[in-house]
Amino acid sequence: MDLEFRNLTYTVQSRIARGPGKQVIKGVSGRFMSGQLIAIMGPSGAGKSSLLNVISGYKSGGITGELLVNGQTRDEQQFKRSSCYITQEDLLQPLLTVREAMDVAAKFKLPKGAKSPSEDILQQLGLLEHQNTKTDQLSGGQKKRLAIALELVNNPPVFFLDEPTSGLDNVTTVQCIKLLKQLARQGRTVVCTIHQPAASLFELFDQAYILADGRCIYQGDTDAMVPHLQSVGLTCPRHHNPADFIIEVTESSQNIQLLCDEILNGKMYKSAKFDTVPSEPINNMHLKVCYQTEDESGETEIVLSNEKCTYQVKQYNEVSNSTTSLSQMSRDDSSLAWMKIQKTTCRYPTTFFQQFSILLVRMMVQISRNRQALWIQTVHHVMCAILVGLCFFGTANDGTQMFNHLKMCVGLVIFFAYTQIMVPVLVYPQEVKLVKKEHFNGWYSLPPYYAALTVSKLPVQLTLNMVFCTIVFFMVGVPFDVTRFIVFCVIGNVVSLVSEGIGMAIGSVFSVRNGCAIGPAAIAPFLGLAIYGFDFAHKIPLIMNIIMKTSFIRCGVVAMILTVFGFGRKSLDCKDMYCHFAKPDVLLKYLDIENSSVWFEILIMVSIMVAVRFLCYMGLRYRFAT
Repeated sequence: MDLEFRNLTYTVQSRIARGPGKQVIKGVSGRFMSGQLIAIMGPSGAGKSSLLNVISGYKSGGITGELLVNGQTRDEQQFKRSSCYITQEDLLQPLLTVREAMDVAAKFKLPKGAKSPSEDILQQLGLLEHQNTKTDQLSGGQKKRLAIALELVNNPPVFFLDEPTSGLDNVTTVQCIKLLKQLARQGRTVVCTIHQPAASLFELFDQAYILADGRCIYQGDTDAMVPHLQSVGLTCPRHHNPADFIIEVTESSQNIQLLCDEILNGKMYKSAKFDTVPSEPINNMHLKVCYQTEDESGETEIVLSNEKCTYQVKQYNEVSNSTTSLSQMSRDDSSLAWMKIQKTTCRYPTTFFQQFSILLVRMMVQISRNRQALWIQTVHHVMCAILVGLCFFGTANDGTQMFNHLKMCVGLVIFFAYTQIMVPVLVYPQEVKLVKKEHFNGWYSLPPYYAALTVSKLPVQLTLNMVFCTIVFFMVGVPFDVTRFIVFCVIGNVVSLVSEGIGMAIGSVFSVRNGCAIGPAAIAPFLGLAIYGFDFAHKIPLIMNIIMKTSFIRCGVVAMILTVFGFGRKSLDCKDMYCHFAKPDVLLKYLDIENSSVWFEILIMVSIMVAVRFLCYMGLRYRFAT
């Protein structure tokens, strides 16, 4: 697939100051041809990553100009099904082995019934011997190769890579670029950004696209760059790295203008043989990618991007049982019989429920393998429950301990609120980056991911909350009643889920640094409303009572008090001559909640939980769209 862009501009809008924004890409043009390894280069701030994000579709706002595929205006949805984007960071799912990560990718990218090419790809990329190694235990080069392998599962004809050599040593860098060149030689279009490669590394690229100040100053064969610079009076010294030299000349704004005018801001392509100003696609070859499924008649159906053909199972087996190299996969249709691309308007080859089940299983495996986190959470809940139980040990039936009863109810709700809000604030921003990459590359859509994320957290969270509630309930001496105990646990779990939803909403939008400030700040108003007015409850105006209902912590405290002292609770023990609050009804009346319903308070908290989790979903949509 030949990629082309004409008069492309990209403007970044400031999130703080209003104005026209900053133009990062300034009317550039260019063409990236299939079968070539292309390097986008330039000094820092030149717009390399921005250009890659725009032509790959990773960024969609603030763009003007034309984007074409094989000379035709490209369809964004179809193009995304035919391309993949590999980020600079090695974003891989943790706690999975290499083979498991590949198999999961195959389940997402291939229709049900298609044969997974995981083993063949791992063999060709030198990862088969590491297939049982956890992804977070791989070296930098291995992680980069695995990131490429995951996207090779459905053999996309276009690869975009942002700084693929970042953080790698010299030997691993050369291996990575040679791998990309091999992928390009198989008919793919491989485009990557790179920052001043060594001369020997620069020679491995077929085409260089040089940016400076958002403008194109060179486009063409790498072999033609030095002669072109010499033709405009910029002679590269002998034994000097051409990649370094062209970056050095951009220190002068006059040189940038000269080179930009000479190359027509990307409209001119410099070839080692001739100069050309292409107006029509040079190569209309479509990379034919197909893979097989077997129908009821015993025949294997092969679906190509533009045609449909049928092979006998015998023919398929002959191909699939043979040793197929990566170089054979892209040029020979029969060698591609183990892969498939559906001709469909749907971006995803799997259904909602298939995506949900795959994601849920993956998340549950990751949670179960994160033993350290499970132990930390377990110890935290058990130790905190014992401490709370010791502080209020056996006082729940003491009529002289009214204020201690209130402090206990407030303390329990605050524990659930603060325990759950900070974990997603600290952890989720990094996961969002990984999910955005997988979502962009067409693994799955957002709704099944969010549903699986919500469901996968419930078993551990609810179990630990039940352990905490059980220890506290019996240590403080609350009279046992089945209904009271169940509602007591329900309140703790609902508060926990609301708080977690707030943390996820914050983590889905903000970075860890900003989230650490916003998380406690978001809880503070709810906490203030929760403890307001207990000593003058009857004097609180109606408008303030309505405002307090927006605090899930206040609703949790009220529901907790109604649970502990409601449900037909008998009079408390009184060791003094007179205990004003020995009768639970007196306490409820004093707090002006005798007419309140615990179910109504729970309903309000559930409504808040739905609202904040909807905000989290919208936050993810916002992050994926920007």
